[in-house]
Amino acid sequence: MNPLLSIWGRPTETIHYVLAHKKLTYSLLILALAAVTTAPFSAMQFLFMEDFPIAGVLFIAYFGVLVSTAAGWFIGAGLYTWVGKWLGGKGTYKEMLAIIPLGSLPIVWALPFSVLLVICFIIIRLNDSAFAASFVVAAVFLGPLLMFVFIGLSIYGMVILSKGIGIVHRFSAWKGFGTIAIILGFFMVLYIIFMISLIMIIFPATT
Repeated sequence: MNPLLSIWGRPTETIHYVLAHKKLTYSLLILALAAVTTAPFSAMQFLFMEDFPIAGVLFIAYFGVLVSTAAGWFIGAGLYTWVGKWLGGKGTYKEMLAIIPLGSLPIVWALPFSVLLVICFIIIRLNDSAFAASFVVAAVFLGPLLMFVFIGLSIYGMVILSKGIGIVHRFSAWKGFGTIAIILGFFMVLYIIFMISLIMIIFPATT
C-alpha cells in the first residue's frame, strides 16, 4: 500500500497500515515534505524587501517552518493523547506521533506547485527585466490559487486527522474531531484573554 495514493480513497485502511507497518521516520518524512510545501508562503512575505538576500529569505522561510512544524508535531501529539484519554481514549503518545503527519498527506500533493512558486520568487528577485515581470504576474495568481488549494486540502486533512485520533484512541472519528475542537477552543480562549490583557495594558482605564 502506498499511503500517498491510498489516503484519498481508503483513509481508514491507510491509517491502520501506517500504524502497523511504518516507523516514525516515515511520519517525519511526510511532515517534512508538508513543511517544505507550505514554506514558500513565508518567503513571499519578503518578496519586495530588497535588503533581505534571497538565500537568507529562503533559509529563514524553510528553516522556520521546519522547526515550528516539528515543535507542533511533538506538542500536538501530547495534547491529542492527553485530551483523547480525558474523553475515554486508550491511545499512546508514540501512536499519536505516527498518525498526526497523515493529516498533511493531501498537502504534499501540492509540492510541485509550491516549487514553481519558489522558482517565480527567485526569478523575480534576481532579474529586473521584462522577462521577470511575467513571473510577477504568475506569482500573483499562483500564490492565492495555491492558498485556496491548501485550504481545501487542509479540510480533508482535518478529516484524516480526526479519523486517525479516533483509531488511536479506539473511539469514533467524531470524538477525534471533538478532541481537536477542544484543543483549538482552549487556545482560542487563551488568545482572547491575551488580547484583552494587552489592550488593558496599552490603554489603561482612566479614573
